[in-house]
Amino acid sequence: MIAILLFLSINGQCRKIEVYQNVSSNPRIPEKLDRLEAMGLITQTIAKGSRSVTVALTSKGKEVANMLQGVDRIVKSD
Repeated sequence: MIAILLFLSINGQCRKIEVYQNVSSNPRIPEKLDRLEAMGLITQTIAKGSRSVTVALTSKGKEVANMLQGVDRIVKSD
């Protein structure tokens, strides 16, 4: 789920298929997206006139992703 938040933080709103293609094709990704949405960290919206689902960070999700990026910088620093 951390990888999903970081991906969305870097890439912004995207289609669900882009998450599958760029983060993981793990069959549990839909469940993870649903859990992130239930926690209020992302939104999943069905695009009008299509079956495409758009995924985006909420303001709370952006805050969490920023914290995760900070942890990543600390871990990678000398």
